[in-house]
Amino acid sequence: MDFARFVQIYLVQGGFALFFLYMAYIVLKRGKKHLHLYLSGFYLTTAIGGIINIIYANIFDATIVYIMHFLTYYLFCFSMVFLLLFTLILIKPAEKIKIKFQLLLLVIFGLLILGLLFIPNGIIIDESTNWKPDWSWIFFIYSIIVCTSIVILPNLYYSIKIYTKFENEYLKKKWKYFMIGICAYFFLYYGTSFSNTLNNDTFRFIWSLISLPTLISLYLIYHGVGRQLE
Repeated sequence: MDFARFVQIYLVQGGFALFFLYMAYIVLKRGKKHLHLYLSGFYLTTAIGGIINIIYANIFDATIVYIMHFLTYYLFCFSMVFLLLFTLILIKPAEKIKIKFQLLLLVIFGLLILGLLFIPNGIIIDESTNWKPDWSWIFFIYSIIVCTSIVILPNLYYSIKIYTKFENEYLKKKWKYFMIGICAYFFLYYGTSFSNTLNNDTFRFIWSLISLPTLISLYLIYHGVGRQLE
């Protein structure tokens, strides 16, 4: 395992997973309402993905590694739908966002992301790639289109809409922290996806250094609104 991969897996993603597990616990400890469940769902899903990634880093069976790598990325993407539902419930009362709609959004987005699994040679990760993921550009583009159109752009749109509605400067400041936090996560999503597609050792190393401080920004999701949840 080279230094860049060690930093990316054990420092960035390992710290990422532990931090998010702790955040999920803190949010659930504050309550079990829809807002708490969706925000903790975001943290928990991402944490599980990070833990799976750490586990398979020292496994050298091509089939197992392929499945675990895909599952890691699937959870990394799927966690973003919880952020969208969290934002939607903030802008509209939970009663107005029907449970059927919430479940439908979860199922549709989950199935669309699962579609990545059926792209021929979308992921190659075995001895020939030195056990580093090598994605096809079709795999990358499909993921970017689905995640950007279904969860990222709507989340940014409604987040900005909420921000413009606030007249209280303190609330605007808190919401700005939240927006910085989710943008940091989206930045990690795009950067990690591109790094795996480019499959260049130099870029992987640069990305591992860039993504490390982003972890600090992710705390702002909780600092912005999580601490105010009742």
